[in-house]
Formats: sequence, C-alpha cells, structure tokens
Amino acid sequence: MAVKGMYFLDGGVLTLDKSLVTYKQGFGESLDIPVVPVLIDTDDGYVLFDTGVDPEGLINPDETWGEKQAAFRHFTEENDIRNQLQKVGVSPKDVKYVVNSHFHWDHTGGNRFFDQSTILIQKSEYRFAYYPDWFVENIYLKHQFDYPLNYKLIEGDYEVVEGVYITTSPGHSPGHQSLVVHLPNQCAVLVGDAVYAKENLEKNIPPGNPWSLPRAIESINKLQNIAIRENGHLYITHDPYFWEDYKRAPYFYK
Repeated sequence: MAVKGMYFLDGGVLTLDKSLVTYKQGFGESLDIPVVPVLIDTDDGYVLFDTGVDPEGLINPDETWGEKQAAFRHFTEENDIRNQLQKVGVSPKDVKYVVNSHFHWDHTGGNRFFDQSTILIQKSEYRFAYYPDWFVENIYLKHQFDYPLNYKLIEGDYEVVEGVYITTSPGHSPGHQSLVVHLPNQCAVLVGDAVYAKENLEKNIPPGNPWSLPRAIESINKLQNIAIRENGHLYITHDPYFWEDYKRAPYFYK
C-alpha cells in the first residue's frame, strides 16, 4: 500500500491585513491569500486535507459567513469543495478520510458534505472549537462543523494510512495538526496554518494571529526539522504566491 499522488484544490482567495500573516508587521496593508484543500490519492482510498470555505455563503452570506464575508477576495461556485473534487473525478462519498488541520471557518466549510468519511481531528481542537477563548471565538463558526458526522478524536501524532501521517503543530490553535505525505518522488509536509507564508520562514516571523505564540514558534521549528529529516518540502498553502509556484488540479503531484 502506498501514496499515489496529490492534487491542490482551488478554494478561493481571502484578503487579510498583512499583520495577521506576519506578526506585528504590515499593519494596514492588505494581502490576498489562497485557500487550498489538498486531495491525496492512496491505495487505501482518498484522504482530503481540509474542506475549505462554506459555499452556502454564496446564497445566504449574512447567515453563513457573517462578518467574514468582508474577507472574500474571490469565491465562486467553482471553488466549492464538491466542484473542485469533480475536476479530478471524485465526489465526497469517495473520500475515505478527511483531516481537518483545525476548525477555523476557512478549513471546515465543506465538512457536512463528507457524511460517509471518517473525519480526523485532535481532541483538544474539537473541545476548544465548542468553547473557545473569547479572543479567538469569532474564528470558529459552529454551524460549519456541528453535524452528526463521523468525527474521530485523536490525541497526538497519528497514521491515517500508510504514507500519510498526522503530526501535531499547535499554536495557531490548540489542536492544530499538519500532514506528512510520502509521495512516490518526494516527502510533502502540508503545514496548514502553522505557517502562513514563506516570509514567516525567510524572516523568522511567526504568523500574526496565534492562540499561543510560543507554541506556534515551536511548531514551525518542528515542521522544518521534519522536512530536514525526511528530505522533504514544506507546502505553505496560504502563501500569497502559492499559485505562482504550484499548479491547480487536475495536475497531479507525485
């Protein structure tokens, strides 16, 4: 059993204040960042890393996105996770596992479509999402994840299938997790929101909206060390220049 490859799915574009991407740097400067769920094809079935933005907001933006709708630079029906999967001939029922990096609103918008999948989330994140600290509570939209889905609560690092491994990377949120994928020709480290942009690494600046800054820095160091140890590559899917460096599905990365 092995990993065959992975697809980068186009989940739209958000506009943030740059200081949210680079800690205390760039106040008042707008920055466009992509939303990129990742589909991994394995001999044991499909694994989906995050489900993107809730497409119900295209119909009922006030009820679905609320104040978050101001962040949308670009999101259309094409960016709906179901339509992105369709580009590679996959439907939600074909996805065996969903791995939510964390439960923030731009990573759980399509969770409800995966009612036949096992959804893997850290127990600490699941608990926190229902009763978050006040200063980060607006990042969690309960109506996106509060469904009778097959959530499997895990604690710590975890093997999803052979070649696909969850590694904890808290700091951005209490139970944030990243994904290590052993592809045929490379080791891909999907960082999630543990790293927002290449600039975080190049200038040693942590992301700007962490739940815990010390733990966020520890997680960045951990992921970098995993990449060094595994001779792997960090994929920073919120990086503003991501689509200049990588190709959208149906391109298949091996």
